[in-house]
Amino acid sequence: MLDLVIILRASFLLAATAALLAHCLPSLRTRFLAYGSRQNGQPPKQLTTNPLDALATFQVPHSWFASFYLVSTLCSFIWFSQILLDQSLWRNLAALTDIKNSMTLDQIIVTWILMLLQGVRRLYESLEFTKPSNARMWIGHWALGVWFYASMSIAVWIEGAPTLLQESFNFSHLTIEPPCLRTFVGCLIFILASGVQHDCHAYLASLKKYSVPEHPVFQRLVCPHYFVECLIYLAISIVAAPAGSLLNWTIVCALIFVSVNLGVTADGTRDWYGQKFGPDSVSGKWRMIPFVF
Repeated sequence: MLDLVIILRASFLLAATAALLAHCLPSLRTRFLAYGSRQNGQPPKQLTTNPLDALATFQVPHSWFASFYLVSTLCSFIWFSQILLDQSLWRNLAALTDIKNSMTLDQIIVTWILMLLQGVRRLYESLEFTKPSNARMWIGHWALGVWFYASMSIAVWIEGAPTLLQESFNFSHLTIEPPCLRTFVGCLIFILASGVQHDCHAYLASLKKYSVPEHPVFQRLVCPHYFVECLIYLAISIVAAPAGSLLNWTIVCALIFVSVNLGVTADGTRDWYGQKFGPDSVSGKWRMIPFVF
């Protein structure tokens, strides 16, 4: 029997492996990973005998990043309506699980709210802070992002499938009750990390031109906004941990993908800063994770 939990975990880990492999192979890294400012405004070659060069020509505007968060937000509402109205689609997916320890209904609700807030905030930031440009990204990068957020909209509730199949959800379950310690800690990390990330994005958008960021959080990290993105998913995995588990391991697998994907980008960003503004601009700075990377 297919187990959707295993499928989701495996897909996140395979995607992380693919991103890491692409980063390690120069022939893939130079063609498919650079996007936005790191492309230096150079469009891909149109005429080539190399199939990789031909594949790299399939690009979309960098502004399509906003579609990631639109997909995330829409999917959150789709699954909410599916579960609330007891539709067949979510039941068919929920039946494709074989887990012993389930999330509680309260955990499912809080986790869903956190993912919705993340999607809505990032959608707002993408629309509000993105400046008009000719920057582009490889279409595979865009497709991977759409897949990730669509998958995350399922990952936040799939380990609670047994509970959802046994209990009928209604609006009375949305009553506010004192959180347990796990939920309190997870939500606190989520709120703080979200606030820092929003501040980073607002600051970067305020820069008149590409320059070395001077905001305090950029003093020791090249990409602090990537670091707190990882903290956001760590927080969600804490809140969504089923009974007997320290973390929700499906969301941890998603966190691994996010960490690898952003880590690859952070590495490229550090190199780009060093080339454009000189080695001193990144001297003494970690790429993304303090004291680690």
